Amino acid sequence: MTRYRPPRFEVVSYARNAEDVVLLRTFADRRGGFYVDIGAGEPDSGSLTKNLVDRLGWQGINLEPLPDRFARLVSARPREVNLRVAVGTRPGRALFHRILPRPGLEGAAGLSTLEPEIAEMHRRAGWGCEELEVEVVTLTSVLEAHATPGFDLLKIDVEGSEAAVLASADLRRWRPRVMVVEATVPTTAIPSHAKWEPQLLAAGYTLALFDGLNRFYAHDDEPELLERLSVPANVLDRWIPAAWAEMLGHDV
Repeated sequence: MTRYRPPRFEVVSYARNAEDVVLLRTFADRRGGFYVDIGAGEPDSGSLTKNLVDRLGWQGINLEPLPDRFARLVSARPREVNLRVAVGTRPGRALFHRILPRPGLEGAAGLSTLEPEIAEMHRRAGWGCEELEVEVVTLTSVLEAHATPGFDLLKIDVEGSEAAVLASADLRRWRPRVMVVEATVPTTAIPSHAKWEPQLLAAGYTLALFDGLNRFYAHDDEPELLERLSVPANVLDRWIPAAWAEMLGHDV
């Protein structure tokens, strides 16, 4: 009997919705790029930037307020700038709502938020919640310290605080080439972009793709990036989720 050999895939996706596959395609010829990841989460599972770092040699800034996730970022990404902060329009200290697991469900940490109304929504749905104090900085202060205008990628995943993050920096000045912003109310398919998208459009960006969770934008003067971003991850990208790759014995 011939032994079954699973097909080889070119890309292992670590992101929840294959966003990293889209970004790898978009920046395939951009080695040594620079990213800013707000709400970076884990260095591997769920990461939009791991493939850019590992495969294309990118460096960047990871902003993550949860102490355990931050520690894992520091350990796994020693060459990057890792900041244990949240981002908003009012610098200082603020209460951060860490969402805790509920029976039978994982991924609670990714729902953690600065927004008390979002935290209350999760409490009503049966999730646990605890509060910790975190430092809040503006996006402008982070970029002035660590970035230069025209950097490659700005990714924002902040569970309801997207408008505040975007309002805390002058996008016309900093002009990231591509932006990926989570664009639904947490744990729902309800769109949330109406609060902040006008600012992006006014700064010279065009929507390239909505993947059901995130909205992908590129600057108007980069039509090639817009074209590459406009197609969701698909069979032609020859990708496989990391969990499947592990089961099939592929390198992850």
